[in-house]
Amino acid sequence: MAKILLGVSSSVAIYKACELLRELKRRGHQVRVVLTPNAEKFVSKLTFHSLSGHKAYSDWEEDPFLHINLPRWCDLFLIAPCSAHTLSKIALGLADNLLTNCVLAHAGPLMIAPACNVEMWNSPPLQENIKKLRERHVVVIEPEEGVLACEEEGKGRLASLERLLDWVEWGLRQKPLSGKKVLITVGATREFIDKVRFISNQSSGKTGFAIARVLWWYGADVEIVAGYTEEKPPPEIKTVRVVSAEEMLKAVLERLEDIDLLVMNAAVSDYRPSERFEGKLKKSHSLELSLIKNPDILEEVAKLKPKNLRVVGFALEEESVLLQNAEEKLRKKDLDLLVANPIDTMGKESHRGYLLFKDGRKIPFSFGEKLGFAEFLVSHLV
Repeated sequence: MAKILLGVSSSVAIYKACELLRELKRRGHQVRVVLTPNAEKFVSKLTFHSLSGHKAYSDWEEDPFLHINLPRWCDLFLIAPCSAHTLSKIALGLADNLLTNCVLAHAGPLMIAPACNVEMWNSPPLQENIKKLRERHVVVIEPEEGVLACEEEGKGRLASLERLLDWVEWGLRQKPLSGKKVLITVGATREFIDKVRFISNQSSGKTGFAIARVLWWYGADVEIVAGYTEEKPPPEIKTVRVVSAEEMLKAVLERLEDIDLLVMNAAVSDYRPSERFEGKLKKSHSLELSLIKNPDILEEVAKLKPKNLRVVGFALEEESVLLQNAEEKLRKKDLDLLVANPIDTMGKESHRGYLLFKDGRKIPFSFGEKLGFAEFLVSHLV
């Protein structure tokens, strides 16, 4: 995997750098840590040494060329948390400690995740320095809003662990999908019977969000149309919320002419009540519902499909008829690729099934987590 140089400056958010380091190691990356002298007042070098398996540095000690050797060793340089002071020194090209010297000697990808008080974040000098960094193609991972360590509220909290990890993965990937626009549907649609009751399914949305994240890592311009899901959408990706199958169809067709790839991962309800009752129905011994068929989004897309649009569909079937029904759906819906899953995968973290291609190829797969499957799928889309 990759070699990551993690820079840490003085901030109460430094404890999150420990969590980040542990997760990067869990993902198989090598991580080395360089601290500013004041950062050691919060967390010692010994802690980072123990977590990383490598010696952590805050000065040159026995190696006078550390500021050159560490940047040359890494594939990606991430500073998290980055104080307003350290950010401004980097923007101005100042180098008065090991960390800022490493920045000047670094020729590869550089990412900075600021953490500071809301007033400091909004100050014109800091914003000017952020602008300078971005003009030099430094990735500034914006802080989040919330209650800060000083008990004030506003923008200034270090980006969440999930966002930092996503940006690391984005920074490490080539961008073969740069310039490509992708629309992906996720989650479950809901068809309301009355004000509180509805028809739906168990789709969690995990797979769709994982695919969206990986597509973004590889440079695609991704937009999500999401039905119901309790999962958090990837923060860096635009997400449009819908409820019913008809709303999802409308959202997809409105964007059809502008996209290069459509990934239809959502679990769309096949039927909806013919009548939606106002308010809440009173409980009775029995209730008869008349259901009508929802529009089939993939069929509608097939009718209007632009010449250069590629479409990926999903099929959830009983194991005994999985491939037979999936092959029929691939052909009938004019899909370029179809992901066929047995029913027992719904709502689980693990993922297994087959990729079916237009040319007749079938590739079986099995993954313990959604992100692993998403990487596998996107590698074939690329």
